[in-house]
Order: sequence, then structure tokens, then C-alpha cells
Amino acid sequence: MDDGRGMSPETGATRTAKRAAGWLLLIVPFLPLRRLFSDPPGTSWLPGPGEWMLGLVVFGGLAWLASRLYPQGVERAAATIAATVHRPSDAVFRLATLGVLAALLAAASVGAFSSRPLLIDSMVQLFQAKIFATGNVWVPAPDLDAFFATQHMVSDAGRWYSQYPPGHPAALALGVWLGIPWLVPILFSLVSAWLVIDTARRVFGEAVARVTGVLLVCAPFFWFMGASYMNHVSSHLYIALFLWCFVRWVGAGTRASRADATRRVWILAAGVALGAAFVTRPLTALAVGGALTVPALRVAGSSWRSAALLGGVGFLSIASLYLAFNAATTGDAFMTGYVRLWGEAHGLGFHASPGGDAHTPLTGLHNEIIDLRLLHAFLLEWPIPALAPLGIFLAAGWSTERRDGWLLGGLLAIPAAYFFYWHRDAFLGPRYLYEGLPFLLPLLAKSLLGLRRNLRGRRPAWLGRVDAGTLTAALVGASFIYSLGYGVPQRFRVYATSLDSLKRDLVVEARQAGIERGLIFVKVSWGNRLIARTRGAGASASAVERAYRRSDHCELELMVRTAESEGWSRDRLDRELPSIFRSADKLRGFPLNGDPTLRFAPGLPLAAVCVEEIIYDRDGRDVMPATPSYSNYSPHLAANTPTLERPFVFARDLREQNDRLRERYPDLPAWLYRGGMFVPLP
Repeated sequence: MDDGRGMSPETGATRTAKRAAGWLLLIVPFLPLRRLFSDPPGTSWLPGPGEWMLGLVVFGGLAWLASRLYPQGVERAAATIAATVHRPSDAVFRLATLGVLAALLAAASVGAFSSRPLLIDSMVQLFQAKIFATGNVWVPAPDLDAFFATQHMVSDAGRWYSQYPPGHPAALALGVWLGIPWLVPILFSLVSAWLVIDTARRVFGEAVARVTGVLLVCAPFFWFMGASYMNHVSSHLYIALFLWCFVRWVGAGTRASRADATRRVWILAAGVALGAAFVTRPLTALAVGGALTVPALRVAGSSWRSAALLGGVGFLSIASLYLAFNAATTGDAFMTGYVRLWGEAHGLGFHASPGGDAHTPLTGLHNEIIDLRLLHAFLLEWPIPALAPLGIFLAAGWSTERRDGWLLGGLLAIPAAYFFYWHRDAFLGPRYLYEGLPFLLPLLAKSLLGLRRNLRGRRPAWLGRVDAGTLTAALVGASFIYSLGYGVPQRFRVYATSLDSLKRDLVVEARQAGIERGLIFVKVSWGNRLIARTRGAGASASAVERAYRRSDHCELELMVRTAESEGWSRDRLDRELPSIFRSADKLRGFPLNGDPTLRFAPGLPLAAVCVEEIIYDRDGRDVMPATPSYSNYSPHLAANTPTLERPFVFARDLREQNDRLRERYPDLPAWLYRGGMFVPLP
């Protein structure tokens, strides 16, 4: 009988599904992606099967030697570590864990990221947070839009706002109001860690909870992502809170007491937490909620109607805020900012993306395999696949409790949902799977303990009679030593030394240069100017995206100049742009100005205006200087006030068009920011 806590025996189908999931986790790192997907983009730098095999051979060999020559030493080290982890009281252990995590998160934020948002998604959401901090949902759109146009910002019907759901910007808004927005993700991550540890304790017991805490401290993917401005951080907290409340609801009593007030509070709170996740990352929330619906109905038993009602009320009470946000911004409660900006092509399913690329079941499968492989690599920075212990534990059939399946279902529901989404990237790792960590880490902790328990005492001949449990402890220990000694420092170095131009605070730099007020034009590349001017001329975001990817950029320049001079309407520009589209094999990259995205059709002469744009990017030189003097505008959008008020206004340099903006701010001295310097403009 099911006692309501997931302790009942499993069905054969459930055991088979968990074994299949285990084999999936084991096979993914060794799939030959380039053969399966015809050398898809974004896979060349992934750890390949050969690298994983080398890691297993080298570190497995070292672990085997240690277990063969010094088995007592390995066992003593394992026992000492276990005793150290389990000796403190629960309160002391959690405080110590959170203290170490706080230090790691702060180091990641300040030391690696300079406390700045480093991806366009988080830059735009920080700007939306500044809008919220003024007490508004949107602000009036700038009428000279090309100077401020930024990907993922919607400028429509006189309103200016971000395309993203409001949950994460609303969380950042308090930090903006206090002047410490970088601290919000750190605090959210610490609360998430506490919830994950407590969930592991309630589901699997104290031993698994302690190992979960250790994994959190040793998982750089958790604290690098957790220190970022990405909305995955807020969503992670709400998913962790949802799971914690769900577990409290499950464990609040037997079936006879499931209608009491305590249980009603927990299922209501679980719905509220899931609603908060929905207004932050809707697809993730729906995937996780859908995965736990069947277990919830099973637990509720005959009271499933009241449980569903309370959970639904809690969910809708918060999720409806997204509808209100849509109504206030797009003018339609069911029209998201994504669709308003990019059109229906932004939605789920198999179709052409806003950029014109086809999203098919094959590309969806490719995306999710890559993310799972990235999770193996980024989670712990081990030299071997990090999810291998969980894969072995599941594939061997050692997972026998129904609640294991609940967590596994919540974890795998996320990549299953994103299989239908056309976009993916790997900023800071497989970020779409980050919200799966509240499900994954307790399972991984349980599998590590389970492997040790099930393998200890086994001495197969093919291992040279080495104790398999001792070998497991040695291999895990060697992997952690590698991670702490090499993997994590290398990852920190990469983050700390890259994206330098995105980490600049122009307000601070201007004041250090003695500038207290000014209209500052940020020099950008020709391609950046071209995209902004095409948007400013009225083209839709998806049309601009396709035009930039599929046209000769000189031809695009000429068309935009014509549209600007003749005042084309948006519809006309959208109609005319496809006339210059070319297939990929008819275009080649020619980084004549140092920009690798610059494309031309071979054999076509460059118009004089195009040559002049290239020369401008080269600072008037015949060849491109070693270091471009231009940068990106997007990181500096949030340096503005939402209403573009004084003392500083940061705008994109549009060359001869700059005088139009200067007329709007006649009292502000004008400067050109290029190559890290402020050049006064006459």
C-alpha cells in the first residue's frame, strides 16, 4: 500500500523507465554527435567521447592503483570525510554550508563577473528592473529608437519594456532600489540551497542531505549560475520552494488526515511557488508542474479534487500576474512580449525560428543531448561524466522507491519541454537545465551513497579482485581533487578574463575621467549600427534578424539608407528586405573591420558608403588595428535611467545621425566613447 510518502513498491513499467533513464545518462557523453547530426554547430568544443574515455582510463587507473596498493588508506580517508560531514549538528552543518556558499557566490559575482550582467538577456531584465523600481511597468519609448534599440527590448505603441516575463525583473527591482542588484541572485541562491538540503533530508534522510550540501558547495555550475543576473536564478528558487512545499504536503500526514489545515496550507503554498516560477520562466514551470501532477493525484487519493483546487488557486493567484503584465505592456493579456517583438515564430513547435532557421525534431534532439552532455561537464567539473553515478544507480535497478521517480520525472521534464523550443545556448553552461538541480542533486547524492553501499565487498575478477566499493570511493575522491585543483580554477579564470568589454561601468569610468554629465555615444561596429538603423527605420525584429543573417551587408546598408531617406513604412520595409536575401552558400564572412559577423556576396563590388563604414570602424586606417576601438552598446543600456534623463545619457554612435540626438540634449556636452576613452565631440 502507498502510505502517501512514495514508499510503495514500484510497478514494472516504472522500474523499466528508471533503468532507461539511467542508460540515457550513461550513453549521452559517448554519443558521436558529429556523425549523428552532420557536424552541427556548437559541438566542436564539447568534451567528446575520446576525452571522457581518457578521463575514465587515467583517473580510473589511478583510483584502481590506490585501491589495489592502499585499500586501507582509501577506506580511512573515506571514513574520515564521512565522519567530518556527519559530525556537526544539523544547524551547524547548514550554517557552515551556507557560509561557504556565500563566499563562493560572492567570489563568482565580484571576481569573475565584476558584479555585472554579461548576457543580453540579463542586461535587458536589469533595465526592466529599473523600470519597475520607478513604479512603472513600461516607460515611453524613445522616438529616436535607433540610438537605444537593444535586442529583446520592445518598442511598440509608444511603450518601452522588455520581452521577458516580469518575475525576475521584479526580484531585481528591490536590489536596484537599494543600489545592490548583484546581491539579489546571491541571496536567492542561498535560500535555494537551504531548501534543496532540507528537501533531501525530508525525502531521503539526513545522510543524503549532508552529501547534497557537499555537492552544492562543490558544484561550480550552481554557484557560477547562482551569482549571475540570469532569470534562471529566480526560477531555481521558486522551483526549489515548490518541491519543498510539495514534499511537506506529502509528508504532512497519512491519507486519513489529508484534509486537515496543515496539508491545505502546503498544497496551496506549492501552487503559489509554481505560479512564481511561471511568471519567471513559464515553460520550465509548466514542465515541472506537469511532471508532478500524476504523483500529486496519487498522493491526494480521494481528496484529489480539493488538493487540485487549492493548488490551482495558489498557482493562478500568482501566474495571473503575467497576464496583467501582458495587458499593461502589449495591450493583450494573452500576447507575450516575445510574440509582440518576434511574431508567432517565437512559439513552441517545429517551424522556422525568428532568425529563419528550421526547428525540427532532429534539432530539438540535438539541443537536448548537448545540454545533457554539458551538464555532465559543467556540474562538478570532473574529468569523468558527473552524472555517471546516477546513471549506474538507475541502470542497475538499485533505485526502488517511488519518490526517486518523482524527482527523476521533475528533472527530465525540463529537457523534454525544451525539445520543442528552437533556441539554446551555453552561457555559463546548460542554463536551461539549471532549474533541474533541486531534483538532481538529492538524487545524485543518494546514488553516490547507493553505489558505495551496493558495491562494497564485491571483488570481481575483471577488477583484479579490487573491492568495487573502495574503487568507487577512490575514483570519486580523485574526481573531486581534480575539480578543486584544476577544473574550478580554470573555469573561474575563463570567466574572470573574458568578456572584458561587457564588464565596464561607463558611469564610473566617466566620473574617473572627470566627466560629471554628458551625452555619451558608444562607438559600435558597422553591423551593430546596421541592425539598429534597420530597427529604427521600422523593420520588425524578426525581419531584421533574418536580413542580417541572410543578406550582403552592403546591399542591406543601401536599402536602409533608401528607407531612411524616403520614409518607408514598416510594412514596406518588411516586404522589401527579403528581396536581398541570399542562401548561405552565396554569402561569406569577410571581417574587414574585425567583426566576424560581417557578410558579403563574393564578387560584388562594395559601394563607396560601405567602404567608408569599414574605414570608420578601422579608425581611418588601411588595415584593422589589433584591438577594435568599437564595443557593444547593450551592456550600457542599463546605465541609463529608464526615461533617459540626465546627468548621463548613453546612446549608440550612429555617426552622421548623432546631431539629431544632440538636439534633444542641447545642454549636455557630447562625448564619443571608443577604445576605453572619452573623446569630446565639437
